[in-house]
Amino acid sequence: MGSQFVWSAGLAGALFVLGAGGAATAGTVIALDEAVNDAAPQPRTMVLDTDRLHMSSATTDIIFRGDLNKVWVLRSKDHSYIELTPAGIGQIGTRMDQAMAQMKEKLAAVPDAQRKQIEAMMAAHGMGPGAASTSPPVTYEKAGDSRTVGDWSCAPYRIVVGGKASSEVCIAKLSDLGLSRDDLSGFASFGAFAAKMTAAIGVMRSPMTSINFDSMTKAIGFDGFPVQTTTKFGDGSRQIVVTLKSIQHEDPPAGAFDLPAGYTKIDFAGMGRLLAPQ
Repeated sequence: MGSQFVWSAGLAGALFVLGAGGAATAGTVIALDEAVNDAAPQPRTMVLDTDRLHMSSATTDIIFRGDLNKVWVLRSKDHSYIELTPAGIGQIGTRMDQAMAQMKEKLAAVPDAQRKQIEAMMAAHGMGPGAASTSPPVTYEKAGDSRTVGDWSCAPYRIVVGGKASSEVCIAKLSDLGLSRDDLSGFASFGAFAAKMTAAIGVMRSPMTSINFDSMTKAIGFDGFPVQTTTKFGDGSRQIVVTLKSIQHEDPPAGAFDLPAGYTKIDFAGMGRLLAPQ
């Protein structure tokens, strides 16, 4: 979903984030900065509740409602949104297959060099004629010695998706962040929802949406969460760096998990326009 999923990547990545051993409070508000290439960092916010999540950026918001089993992706520029539900995933998958078949036919008529360039760009986003229909395996590789990001010491890892390095993350211990797994339950629920969606339609893959706390803990040997994520796209000319700035335990803002008034729902035909990187 463009950079907002790779806050990551995800979005931004991904990108694309438990007092130690304490009980969760009413909600958790996480502030981050997102920098694209050499541009000045822009603020992003993640608001979490038991089974709900709201990730916001300057152009796009993602609202997950576990109680409703759906996700809304909103674009403030034209007050438009799409709605993703398990019931609609099958339809999206069928339409994606049809669209990819048409794309394959059109690519056959494109000059070889241009076709390879287009296919490489689509492959970088998990799309294209050769895209897998299921989520690829995700592994973590140590990427150097511990370093400090903001107020936290963190261990750098490369996230490898399907055998290819997808991004680099610096992971701090959850206890050092003043968080618990309960504080992040909304994020974990969203990740599970996104994984099912990804497996069904084979697109919008990013480290942020593929994080599984149990598998990550097993891979790195401790409970943690990235305090900085660096994701490069395509040939590396586009890079998104997301950095944790602060964590607050407080009640979520009123209406944080509600669909705002005045937004127009877009069907699948408008999905590409809504999800395109800004």
